[in-house]
Amino acid sequence: MELRDYQDGMLEEARGHMRAGVRRILLQLPTGGGKTVMAAKMLGGASARAIASQFLVHRRELIEQTSDTFRRVDIPHGIIAAGFVENRDRLVQIAGVHTLGNRLDTATPPGMIVCDEAHHAVAGTWGKILERYGNAFLIGLTATPERLDGRGLKDHFDVIVKGPSVAELIARGFLSPYTYYAPGKPDLLGVPTRAGDFNRGELGAAMDKPKLIGNVVEHYQKLAAGKQGVVFAASVEHSKHLAEAFTAAGVRAAHVDGSMDERDRKRIVSAFRAGDIEIMSNVDLFGEGFDVPGLVYCGLARPTKSLSLHLQQVGRALRVMQGKEQAIICDHAGNAFVHGMPDDPREWSLEGRHKRAGGGGGPTDAMVIHQCLTCYRVSPSRLACCPGCGTEFPNRSRTLEQEAGELTALERIAAKAKATADRKAEERECKSLADFEALGRKRGYEPGWARHQWSFRSKFRRRAA
Repeated sequence: MELRDYQDGMLEEARGHMRAGVRRILLQLPTGGGKTVMAAKMLGGASARAIASQFLVHRRELIEQTSDTFRRVDIPHGIIAAGFVENRDRLVQIAGVHTLGNRLDTATPPGMIVCDEAHHAVAGTWGKILERYGNAFLIGLTATPERLDGRGLKDHFDVIVKGPSVAELIARGFLSPYTYYAPGKPDLLGVPTRAGDFNRGELGAAMDKPKLIGNVVEHYQKLAAGKQGVVFAASVEHSKHLAEAFTAAGVRAAHVDGSMDERDRKRIVSAFRAGDIEIMSNVDLFGEGFDVPGLVYCGLARPTKSLSLHLQQVGRALRVMQGKEQAIICDHAGNAFVHGMPDDPREWSLEGRHKRAGGGGGPTDAMVIHQCLTCYRVSPSRLACCPGCGTEFPNRSRTLEQEAGELTALERIAAKAKATADRKAEERECKSLADFEALGRKRGYEPGWARHQWSFRSKFRRRAA
């Protein structure tokens, strides 16, 4: 098993911490950087030294995927999960979190635990397992070392070992270049927040509109027709309607969610991996760990306030494969205008979002991006014109700023509000019907506009009197 230089470097740094007596170590590496291979190296090494170890995952698809990886690199292992026959003689065990939580009294206590998607390791059953095995070395793996609500992991890990950035992995050819489009920003006015993100039920209702769904299908056909990809939906019904719309447009599509019969879900995922399905619509099911090398397109139809969730989702399309020129990310959720670009610099820490927002680094304190209003491509502000269609950008960029831990609205939204205020101020200066008619001619309005405005003004004044 040959590791890349940065993987070797991260593992050597982790070994140094272990030799110094640190027992809880978090490894941060972007999606697609090779965390499962690093886990295999660690677990294979522990097995060679006769140390019992466990690899913890939280979803069945990841159990089977990891098992395939371990078989390819010749690591004998057992599986602790519902529906699998246990082999307790194996020193390496791949364990589903929920099953292991129910079998703690019979499972062999490990000397080392490798925890996949470690940003989940703070809740419920994860905590129960880690408390039971408190004397074991704990190695966490994650691309985004904070909870979905932005809270850090400092209560569960002592040190963080950081790998290369997304930008560096793209530059070195380990991740795919990408093109990012943002065809629209949905109206989420009135959708409440719960546990740091949009309320799932009301978000689904806001996004499950025929016009928004049609926009997703239309831009897929325009920008990525025939390419294989996933769409992230806001609710189960929303996902089903997206799949139906793709199918009606002649695209081979299917819907999957966590409540489906396991055999049906496995059949659909297998057909997707085989290339028989072009688009698979899901609800938060494949945002983490789902590995399909042939995936090119990523459709975002699920707005989120969580940077962690956003990066996990767009990361699905950044894996490289032979013949793949670039990933195509189509953001119908407006997430880029909240979280920035996938390869923006971010300085992760165990402190979480609030530490980063308070001066701990990335996203940068003032991220500036352009959105081309001709083709909707999003690009860094340093460019003078759209790299997609050549449209020259105006001087005004779209800016995101961090203040007191929260991202403010886009400068473009502020500019629109200012323009509206300026128009209203002009209208307040009108003292007669003739004034309104002159203003209407200046703006190119129909004559009826001036009469309507004067009538409304006169009626308002009579009521006030």
